[in-house]
Amino acid sequence: MRYIKWKLPVIAGCVLLSACGDFFDVEPENGASPDDFYSNNSELNSVAEGMYASLAPEAHKFFLWGSARADLVVEGNTKDTYISEFLNNTVSVINPYTDYGFLYKAIARCNHQLENLPRMQPNGDKVTVTNMKPFYGEVYFLRAWCYFQLVRTFGEVPLVLKEIADEVTYINDAGEEVKVSTITLSDEELRAIILQPAGKQEIWKAIMDDLAKARELLTGKSYNMGFNVDTDWELIRANRTAAYTLSAEVALWCGLYEEAAAFGEYVVLKGKLGASSTWGSQYTTTDAASSILYNSFGFKYVFEGGFRTNRMQEFTSPVEADGGKYLVKPKMTVCDKLFDDSQDTRLKTSYKRVNRQEVIWKYIGLDEEGKAMREPYKSIANWYALKHADAYLIKGIAENERGNTGGAFEMLNKVRVARGMQKYNKADIPMEKQNLRELLFKEKAREDAFEGKRWYDLLLRETVLGETGIIARTVSAKYDDESRRNEVYNRLLNESSWYLPIEPERWK
Repeated sequence: MRYIKWKLPVIAGCVLLSACGDFFDVEPENGASPDDFYSNNSELNSVAEGMYASLAPEAHKFFLWGSARADLVVEGNTKDTYISEFLNNTVSVINPYTDYGFLYKAIARCNHQLENLPRMQPNGDKVTVTNMKPFYGEVYFLRAWCYFQLVRTFGEVPLVLKEIADEVTYINDAGEEVKVSTITLSDEELRAIILQPAGKQEIWKAIMDDLAKARELLTGKSYNMGFNVDTDWELIRANRTAAYTLSAEVALWCGLYEEAAAFGEYVVLKGKLGASSTWGSQYTTTDAASSILYNSFGFKYVFEGGFRTNRMQEFTSPVEADGGKYLVKPKMTVCDKLFDDSQDTRLKTSYKRVNRQEVIWKYIGLDEEGKAMREPYKSIANWYALKHADAYLIKGIAENERGNTGGAFEMLNKVRVARGMQKYNKADIPMEKQNLRELLFKEKAREDAFEGKRWYDLLLRETVLGETGIIARTVSAKYDDESRRNEVYNRLLNESSWYLPIEPERWK
């Protein structure tokens, strides 16, 4: 059975959605119903904030999905069976870190917001047509971003673009269109209809459609409606720069190089790369003002019961008293080869040897010297999902693929200079497409080290840019043992190993 559409009117989210457990939960954890929050501008904003709430506590999954599987990370001194599966690319269907329910919770809240925003009518005061547009825009942006993570990580996943309704239309096994009342369906039947995986192309089209709307609607900040603005919102709420950065990356993944370059140009024209002298401060501060110099969208962590929700301190710190379990560490031979310029300011913050131990410093360090570490259980590092430099490098990659090597070279040098390094000289390096591609992705690897993006860059090169075997060659190189290296190499030649498995019961 294939999901097609939902028929309105929409019924209250948790009444019917309870049939699917909390997989599509739209209720905030404090128990207040979103249906109560469409009477004034402040309440509307509260619901909008709730769309993002399920993401920050799960950032460690983005690390496992996009960094642990790649070449810069290996096992620390403490063994954990499920984390080891990621580090060795042997992830099993029962691995709890493959649970993507938190992304669908965000998607469900986006769908709920989209269906209920029309209830907020312009009142001539704070709620105006202009002020309402960004609220729609951030729904489309966030939903697109969630599906972008899902399709690259799992391949075919359920595509749910509407709230659950009182009547559902689907195609049965005989190819006939069938309409049934959802009230008459059992839990299993309802799940079978809702959670059927969609084809990759269908998902990519939905992502691009949502981003087209986001770019048009994010004309301002959705939270500028007359109340006190949280300074962190500029980072953790959708904005037009983030929409264009994501659009550039999605277009690149779809092989639309001209469009990717054009979307990236929007960010480039804003000139947001920050200074090399302050690059490391985005990881050591709680001040969003420092973070937005380098990033357009990310997650900021909040205290819950005295502890940070960010588990990256647990993963990376070797200090047990700080809550560190030292589960992962940098592969020093690979990292040292990547960070081969002593003038690169990123070298001071990304990873270090501290007390003869190799550590990922971004999530536990407070300085660039390797002396000051964060307080126990208080990892203040934000998780940065979209960086301004990514837009520059994506534009450079796209320009290179469409034959504009000069444009690619320019983007590469802009990032290098902003990170304290010398420009490349055209006379000193080959200007062929393959060489420039290698340099651009190397620059991106330095910019995004340990931030959940490396695996996807390799996957892009393999599946879109046609570099057969790049995943197997790159990832297997981090293993010192020859037999293990060969085993991983052979495993990663198989496309089925590039996407995380899903417990079959989750499709029901």
